[in-house]
Order: sequence, then structure tokens, then C-alpha cells
Amino acid sequence: MGHGDTPGPTGRVGTTVDPGTLARTLSPSPGPVGLASGGGSAANAGAVSMADQIVASVRRRAGERVGNGECFTLVDRALRAAGARSAADFGPIAPAVDYAWGRTVSLSDVQSGDVIQFRNYRYDREVVTRTGPRTDTTTEFQTRPHHTAIVERVGANGSLTVLEQNVPRRSPVLRSQLFFTNSTTRSGGTTTTIRVQGTFWFYRPQAR
Repeated sequence: MGHGDTPGPTGRVGTTVDPGTLARTLSPSPGPVGLASGGGSAANAGAVSMADQIVASVRRRAGERVGNGECFTLVDRALRAAGARSAADFGPIAPAVDYAWGRTVSLSDVQSGDVIQFRNYRYDREVVTRTGPRTDTTTEFQTRPHHTAIVERVGANGSLTVLEQNVPRRSPVLRSQLFFTNSTTRSGGTTTTIRVQGTFWFYRPQAR
């Protein structure tokens, strides 16, 4: 598993995740990112309390290592404790494949308590600030080669705050902001550009 760095004021940093983390075979194709999935509202209403339980249970473990410290273990235990089905209920568990965790949803339908499965994900964020003749550029990136996380909050412009562990390797439960759409925003003399690569699946946990 790779190592994470602390972002500097004008440097380039990154975080990697164990490429050997277990995953599920025959995972469904990713849903269309940025498009609303059909028929989501009725299902969402019935999943609110379960979603709250999932997020609350992980928040309580912030700063701790859950089980063997793997990202899978954190999500598996949180879902089962909330009465939701886990990855093993949707297919076999084996190395080097991608887990499914419930019903697929699109990015525009993601809510707190949903699960993200990553494959070769990376975002790059560049902030360019121009003050008179001076230009300052700050860059950062994060990667999730093979990873699972729980959505804590949905932000603007395709950003999600997630709860996860094992990023970097052997780290406890932490909170991270990740981006899932390409964008360029301008505010005054500052331009922020985000570029996203890789594959990611969004899942709505299902009750047992």
C-alpha cells in the first residue's frame, strides 16, 4: 500500500491505497455520472434511517482502526451493524475484482451513507492565483487504486466528503474530500481546475 503526504503550500502531493485490497467479481458497469438515476426518490425515503446509522457508526470510530484495518472491513461492519446487506451478499469475494454494495446510483443521486467502490481513481486539483504581475500555482492529487469508502456528506461541484480507513496504509478512520467531476471555477484572481480519472461505482445499501 502506498504512502500519503501532507500537502504543502505550493507542492504536489498524493495518497495511494493498497492495490491488493479484496474486491467482488462480476461487478455491474458504473452508472452514468452526472445523470439522475430513475426511480430513486421512493427508495431513498425508506433508506434514511439506515443511512444515518451507517454514517454515525463510522463517525464514532474516527481516529481508530477497525478490525484488520482494511477499507473493506470498515464498510462491511458498518453496513452489517445497520442491518444492510454487504458485498458478500451480492457476489463472491476474491482478489483483484470490484465489490458491489447494493443498488447502483449515479453521482447526482448520491446521498450520505452510500458506498463508493474505486478502481484506478485519481483527481488532480490546480489552483492558480494571479495578483498583479505575480502568478502562484498550487497543485495536489489523491489516488484510490482499489478502495472502498462511505459517503458522509455531498458537496458542490461533484465533491463528496468520505469516511475511510487504510488511506494511507494502516491509517485509522479518517475524513477526506474527493472530487468526481471535471470542473474549472474562477473567483476574483483565482482559477481552480479539477481533473478526475478512473472508474468509481456508487451504491445505495439495501436492507436485509
